[in-house]
Amino acid sequence: MNDRKPFLKAVTGMRGIASLFIVSYHYYCLNIDDRGLGIAALPFGPGAHFFFEYAKNAVELFFMIAGFLTAYQYRERIAKLSPVKYFKKHYLKLLIPSLVVNLWAFFNELFLPINDQTVTPLRFILSVLMVNTGWVTSYAQTGLPVNSTMWFIDVLLLCYLLYYAVGRLAKNRRVYLCLCVLMILVGLICLDFTPKRPFLWNFDGRGYAPFFIGVLLCEFQMEADEKLRRKVSTVWILLIAGVLLARLIFGFKRIFGIIGSRSYIRYFEFIAAPGMLLAALNLPPVTKFLEWKPILWLGGLSTAIYYVHNNVMQDYVILNALAGEPVSFSAWPVFLLTVISMIPFAMLYHFLEGKVRVAAKRPV
Repeated sequence: MNDRKPFLKAVTGMRGIASLFIVSYHYYCLNIDDRGLGIAALPFGPGAHFFFEYAKNAVELFFMIAGFLTAYQYRERIAKLSPVKYFKKHYLKLLIPSLVVNLWAFFNELFLPINDQTVTPLRFILSVLMVNTGWVTSYAQTGLPVNSTMWFIDVLLLCYLLYYAVGRLAKNRRVYLCLCVLMILVGLICLDFTPKRPFLWNFDGRGYAPFFIGVLLCEFQMEADEKLRRKVSTVWILLIAGVLLARLIFGFKRIFGIIGSRSYIRYFEFIAAPGMLLAALNLPPVTKFLEWKPILWLGGLSTAIYYVHNNVMQDYVILNALAGEPVSFSAWPVFLLTVISMIPFAMLYHFLEGKVRVAAKRPV
């Protein structure tokens, strides 16, 4: 029996936009910060600082979309789904692609060490298994994954398992909602304590707090009438636009000082991302844009782009260094070329993951 729900095109398009934000932020980190070029050398000029530095907030949007889609697909049938089948769908299909991506990152690191950390056999094996950020060891023992973007997958896997536990424990809707709220509160608390307590790295509030916000957004989307959904989405988007406009005109650092500015950046994504997701679902102009075929195509590759983009950027840095550093990464044509060159690798990864997914569905 096929119990899958209708495909939400606009949500896929939103993932495509979010992937471009993440790529831009990591390009900023790898080629601007680490190379000491400074803000003045940013692609498209110093005015792009706001976009490149804070584009990392799209990570929360990725987690929120994952939570929304998980609840959308499993809310009504989670109690009847066996743990083995659920685990197989969300984990085993990723093992071979994980091996490929981490091997690629391992060879890159021979020329370009990540955070000057040595790749031990334990660290590499745990990176491939996607369990290296606190599942069986502490962050202090293993550091980041060999491919640092796999951090997202590590935490996302935990979110999937936590959702399964919540779905099986909740006997009614009220208990379900209370457990989701509890996960959000704990996640926001861990957001402040994670850097100080290495074992809590895997319980990073940037992961499962927005994931379970996405779960609650799905509940609102399914239960509220269309008029209320559109009204809430409109008000939310207008508030986001107002905050961003104030940020660009006045600058929060000037008004609130350094601490206030950092707090704004730290928590703004938890406020902005839900409004963006609701707008994608309920506001026709936004929905229509996100369902544009090029955006949809990009959204279909968004997971693969996330996996491979750091490796591609590191390849550019390595080749540039071997050639005597003749390329300026602050030039916008180089930035665009780097982004475009990720697409073939992402398509190859997407193809490989699809083959593994088909093989996983075959009866043993």
